[in-house]
Amino acid sequence: MTLLPATHHDLVSELVRRWRDDPGATYRSWFLWDERLKNFRSIRRGLQQVVAEIESGRFGVAYRGSSLETVVHSIAEQRQIFKGADHAWLWKPKLRIPDIYESPDNQRAFGRLLDNCSCCDTAEEIISHIRSIDALKIKGLGPAAANLLYFLHPTLVPPFNTAIVKGYNAVTGAKVKLGSWDHFLAMRAGILDLNDRYRELLSNDLGAIGGLLFDIGSGRYPAPPLEDDATAADDWLGRLE
Repeated sequence: MTLLPATHHDLVSELVRRWRDDPGATYRSWFLWDERLKNFRSIRRGLQQVVAEIESGRFGVAYRGSSLETVVHSIAEQRQIFKGADHAWLWKPKLRIPDIYESPDNQRAFGRLLDNCSCCDTAEEIISHIRSIDALKIKGLGPAAANLLYFLHPTLVPPFNTAIVKGYNAVTGAKVKLGSWDHFLAMRAGILDLNDRYRELLSNDLGAIGGLLFDIGSGRYPAPPLEDDATAADDWLGRLE
């Protein structure tokens, strides 16, 4: 049966309600998970250790065995939404990326990003620090780092991965690309707008809407049609069942 009126807003609201009730979706399996917030604290402590080791020159020149690997492993254990989080940080010898292991200057810049973002508390400051790291054009150091920033500021920085980008593009009709900090910041603004529109169903913690977009992008749910069309809405609701 078609929702009346069958606007895109109505359909997204219906999807969010079903997602919240789905025991296998990220809302119940991860976002409401008792251990989730406990892991935030350990991840933040781990990031402080990464910063301290970089500042003192003890971080090393490899991902394997580093304090960063320990932190990213903890993030990857955050259930399905962060599965494979370590891929962005693994050394790709043919491409020599991400270039924070062999270049001391780039490594220190990465450490400054983490340190500055951990010490600030406004969106404007975080965006400024992201712009600064982007200006350096460090090969292989893209928005995957936003997953680290999410655990520092979950109400200001959304989590980021391929499925989340796919879900966001499907829901909004945007064309956000992976690997671009500019595209990430545009998506962040769009996610905040979506979160505000459906705030009665979501959370100030952007992990909730990140989980919704992840479940859409990974194929658990079809995205609602972008056009306000009763037939398309009926077809979508049929696929949602």
